[in-house]
Amino acid sequence: MIVLYDDETSAECYQVRALLGVLGLEFRSVALEEYEFAPDARRPALVLVDEQVDPAAVAHHAESAVLYLARVYDSEGALVRGEDPAGHAAMLDWLAFGRALTASAGAARRHEAFGEPTDLPQVQAEAHRLLRVLDRHLWFMERQGEDFLVGAFSLGDIACFGDVALCEEGGISRQDYPAVRRWCDRVQRVPGMPLMPGIFRVAAGRPS
Repeated sequence: MIVLYDDETSAECYQVRALLGVLGLEFRSVALEEYEFAPDARRPALVLVDEQVDPAAVAHHAESAVLYLARVYDSEGALVRGEDPAGHAAMLDWLAFGRALTASAGAARRHEAFGEPTDLPQVQAEAHRLLRVLDRHLWFMERQGEDFLVGAFSLGDIACFGDVALCEEGGISRQDYPAVRRWCDRVQRVPGMPLMPGIFRVAAGRPS
């Protein structure tokens, strides 16, 4: 069994749940507080434990968890663009971009929703800068007939989607980013893509 110790309100945890859903993998979700940490250990955002391999595999960060799951359970390597070195490199860049979104849009959301300390104007400004970059990239991809960040749906889309979809909870409007809004609709329609609190299923007939 795959066990995910997580927080259902966390966009970082959502990345892992999203990939588990897309891969069609069964897993058990347990509150992070139930995982036994050493007394002086820093508590991570999540812990993934895969008991289906021997010895059990353990990942303590969203990025390491999704890379592990894709390597082990995505046999064709489609989500990491395994047969395309340039696509693989681009996918890794979008994983890094996702970390930057977590540190900006995610930080604003955590401040507004849960009172986590941050410099709100600074992280909101950085989030808007990143959304402009994302919107411009997606607009050019659409002109090439592509729906996702590196062409086909990949871990890059999963890494970026949660914080973008939830950014308005941090006071960051997506109104000025039409290509981002269309991309959010397309990501939600990926088979197996789950919901989380604050993300609502797009209407079936809504144009992307």
